[in-house]
Amino acid sequence: MSSVGEDWRALAHAEQLLDLRRNAEAEQRFRDVLASDPQSVRALLGLGRALNRQDRHDEAERVVRSALALDPEHAGGHQVLVDVLCDRRDGPAAVAAAERALALAPHDFTSHYQHARALLSLRRPRVRDAYEAALRAVDLAPHSADAHNLVGLCLDSLGYHDHAQAAFRNALAIDPGHTLAQNNLAATELDRGRLGRAAGMLRSAVGNDPQEKRLHENLDAVLLLLGRRVLRSLFGAAVVLGIMLATGAPWWARALGGAAYVGAVALLVHRVRAELPAGVSQWGRGLWGRTRWTGRYLMALLVLLSVGVLLLAFAPYAVAVAAGLALASSLQVLGFVCVLGWLGYAVVNLVRGR
Repeated sequence: MSSVGEDWRALAHAEQLLDLRRNAEAEQRFRDVLASDPQSVRALLGLGRALNRQDRHDEAERVVRSALALDPEHAGGHQVLVDVLCDRRDGPAAVAAAERALALAPHDFTSHYQHARALLSLRRPRVRDAYEAALRAVDLAPHSADAHNLVGLCLDSLGYHDHAQAAFRNALAIDPGHTLAQNNLAATELDRGRLGRAAGMLRSAVGNDPQEKRLHENLDAVLLLLGRRVLRSLFGAAVVLGIMLATGAPWWARALGGAAYVGAVALLVHRVRAELPAGVSQWGRGLWGRTRWTGRYLMALLVLLSVGVLLLAFAPYAVAVAAGLALASSLQVLGFVCVLGWLGYAVVNLVRGR
């Protein structure tokens, strides 16, 4: 158990830093407390939370388990361990920790909330069971925005997208600044292809919590969805310009069509970008390093097709014809590579049992 000599004022300050997302400073404050009282369970759990938020999950798990070794009946400690294990993608261990917390504190809504989170973190999520656990959390704490947000996540996974949006809106009615509910509502708009609305919601969410990783993931999703829309338009422009070349249209007609297309795409990008948070241009520059192979494939296609369409529109006839033939050959090769990559990905997931 925690010793009587805990520095309560220092602990309160460290926890306040955690609430403000100043995680590195909070870590140092918790370490200062532990230097004078190494058996402070509260400080160990706070340190575990601070480490986990900095993506130092292995360290966080060791610290939290050391706190539980001092106080095995600490329900809050098992709840913190669930957070760490979910972030480590260790679903079975997260479920075990959540069930222990539930046994220790069955009337605490957080126990049911964490149980639902753990069930969703499994490789094959038990979504129906998670939904029931999330509903129990709402019954115990009807004014918890977190609980309503989790209900929405479960409903979305079950395919009830309209009901999921209603749950996210319930969370926002309770707490208009709830970052994850804003993020999840934006994600449902993305799934429906409503790019502008999703971007506007993310703008508000980033203003509330600029360090939330899931917001950054959805910002990437907005940029990639915008890229897919531009890509489809590039395919259409390439076909139209190819037909104009084949029918012997004059250069000025191709150039006029190309200029109109470039203007339309610029307007589309500007309208979406205006809804995104400030600085999103700088954020997008690191997209290649963050995205998976499908995103990189999309970006490579965008570059290839953009160059091809510009040449088809503005180059002299002979150069435009050569560019069109080269573009068609390149797309055939890339299409073959895409099919092989998709098959490989499907086989890997099948072997892993997903």
